[in-house]
Amino acid sequence: HRLSVGDRLARFDLLEPGRRSYLRSQVRDGAHVATDIWQREVRFERVDGVERLRIVQRWDGTGKEPSLVERDSLFETGTFRPLTHVRTTRANGKTVVEGFRLGEKALTGMRELADNSQATVDIPFPEPMYNFEADIETLRTLPLARGYAVSIPFFHPIGGAPARYLWRVVGEEAMPGPDGRRIDCWVVETDYNRPQSPPARFWFAKGTQQLIRQESRAPDGVIHMKTLLF
Repeated sequence: HRLSVGDRLARFDLLEPGRRSYLRSQVRDGAHVATDIWQREVRFERVDGVERLRIVQRWDGTGKEPSLVERDSLFETGTFRPLTHVRTTRANGKTVVEGFRLGEKALTGMRELADNSQATVDIPFPEPMYNFEADIETLRTLPLARGYAVSIPFFHPIGGAPARYLWRVVGEEAMPGPDGRRIDCWVVETDYNRPQSPPARFWFAKGTQQLIRQESRAPDGVIHMKTLLF
């Protein structure tokens, strides 16, 4: 299947308001070390009289120096068409604000946003792009099933070139959930257009299509993980 921005998404109704927390961690040289706690909240709000989907993220770092990364992303309901994306990073005593508009033809800076370090950015798109920083929620709205594969145009604001990525359902597996009980999941893979590297794996619960776990292996052998806490 070839997905394009503006398509009605088959399982958008699975995206219900609420907050989920994940542990982001790394397995390196036999040690399993926490990186941060990752909160993702789905909201539906009226913005300028129109109902919009808002996804708010908060990453609380676990390192020696406290860090906080926040994301605030706005979308069209039903289609996940991205509208705006604001990142605020607080670390080492500094605050960095980055604000973007994702349009049909380009990513541009939000000039009206106070202290926006990316106010003048202008990156053209070969086609309209989905916001890569909401990939988990976007995938959740697709008709995952045995043999399903989909090409998605994704762009990570200021994080690589806009491109299409192939995602495939490669199997089914029961994965332990937050309470230890096993959850029947679809196993989804993508190689992020790096066929020389092991693909990243995602486990989505069959009933809700909530992400339960994600694993990816870096070239240096480090395993990066995201695990649903609650």
